[in-house]
Amino acid sequence: MSDITNPSLKNTVRQYFQDLGEDAPTWTEIHGMLCALAVGPDVETVDYSEELEMPVPEDVTDALNRLRERLVTQLLGGDAVNLPCLLDPYQEDDGQDLASWCAGFMTGVFVAEENWYQDDEEQMAQMLLPFILISGVDDDEALDTLWDNSQVVRQMALSIPEILEELYLAFHGPDQGDESASAD
Repeated sequence: MSDITNPSLKNTVRQYFQDLGEDAPTWTEIHGMLCALAVGPDVETVDYSEELEMPVPEDVTDALNRLRERLVTQLLGGDAVNLPCLLDPYQEDDGQDLASWCAGFMTGVFVAEENWYQDDEEQMAQMLLPFILISGVDDDEALDTLWDNSQVVRQMALSIPEILEELYLAFHGPDQGDESASAD
């Protein structure tokens, strides 16, 4: 099985960003971003330097791309993605918590945000709600009210691995094949 926790690739990425200091994303945030890039609509190339707003050398870019490919392989094999943090939306752990992972995930969504919503905007908004809510990227008053319902928020958090699989199937499932092949 191909696993994203490949020590060599993971260490290349982790060490580079750790060396950049507090302003750099943590491994948890990077993992979230890579998950979004793996489950979401196809993106030919990702300019990590642009998306992360900091220089990313070629060896780190290569490691990021290979880790992303490993996630895709994992999903293709029907294996659930294990997050590098607890599925506790209320735990705070300075860049190592679920809120940080969700913020990283949303960074990955923003790479090609319009492509996420093009087929069914309402359904996608519902599927992405846990990521948006837990990440705190949107300060909508309705989300603040929802956040106060800890039982619902905890259920959302626990469903994230399953939602990742659903998102992958929504964009890469058998019904998402090459439409030009069926057209005569």
